[in-house]
Amino acid sequence: MRRERRAVLLTWHMTWHMTWHMTWRMTWRTTWHTLAAACVWAAGGVCEGSAVAQAQESAQPRAIEFPWKPPHDDVRANLAIGSLRESMLTWLKTERGIHAETLLVSIGALAGFAAQNAVWERLRKRDIPVPNAAALSPEALSEHLRTNGLFVVASTKTGEKFYFGDLINGYLVPQRTSTHPLSGFVAAAAVTAGAKFADMPDYGAMFKHVAATVGTPEFGVLRVAKDHQPQLNPRQTLDLFWPRAKSIFTRTDEPGPAKDHTVAPEHWPLITALVANQFVTATKDTLDPLVGVALVMESAIVMSKVDPKSVPQTMPAPNQP
Repeated sequence: MRRERRAVLLTWHMTWHMTWHMTWRMTWRTTWHTLAAACVWAAGGVCEGSAVAQAQESAQPRAIEFPWKPPHDDVRANLAIGSLRESMLTWLKTERGIHAETLLVSIGALAGFAAQNAVWERLRKRDIPVPNAAALSPEALSEHLRTNGLFVVASTKTGEKFYFGDLINGYLVPQRTSTHPLSGFVAAAAVTAGAKFADMPDYGAMFKHVAATVGTPEFGVLRVAKDHQPQLNPRQTLDLFWPRAKSIFTRTDEPGPAKDHTVAPEHWPLITALVANQFVTATKDTLDPLVGVALVMESAIVMSKVDPKSVPQTMPAPNQP
């Protein structure tokens, strides 16, 4: 009964939230930029290279500057934010409404895998914090990334590959490589909803747990109370929704200045972080924001490690499920 009530309330709240944004679509970009600049919290320390991130944050607000610029990238990014938000509400809606925990796990899983995708693109461009990166051989670059904890590949006895390092983690928690970490956006939403910054989940413990469970049945199993278990686990949501999210990021048929432009993969983590911020806010009346933050972050951390070759990348044909 409690779970059904939560779904019904979330349906009403989400409908109002989405309608408000659609009504103000023409002014949403400026409004959101102002809100984000006021809400996102600055990172305290950074983490030295390690397969397990240790992150501490301070509750000091700072203004932020988004990386997308006019006349095309900013329009395209904002269309992607709105499209991903509204599409996820549609994808997860049932006759009972939208299950809050599943919604937050889904956006967390997308955010985590988006972080890994951003790193692959930066590696391709050699846009990484490595001296003379463009001049290094692939072997020398790989060794430098590994020894400095920037990008580490781990293989299990069964041949599965998992990816670690500060380049990926920096999109999730404050690191020396961070610009807009996911944790700042979801923590901002929780604090705005009344949570205390000191009560935020222990992200370092999440990283340790994920690393310790690689290659075991416990990998990807969320450590949340029975009452807050999602209807789909992080891997299920990633396999289901990643091809759709990627289609939103890469489509070129958007109207106006966005036509023929895609969202750069380096910006995919920020797109998902902004949507995650909105979902933590939208579910605050039906789910403890601290639980929401934990669901988003643990889902993101675990799905940031998976082998991209094992994740569906394209939408199924119309006659397929």
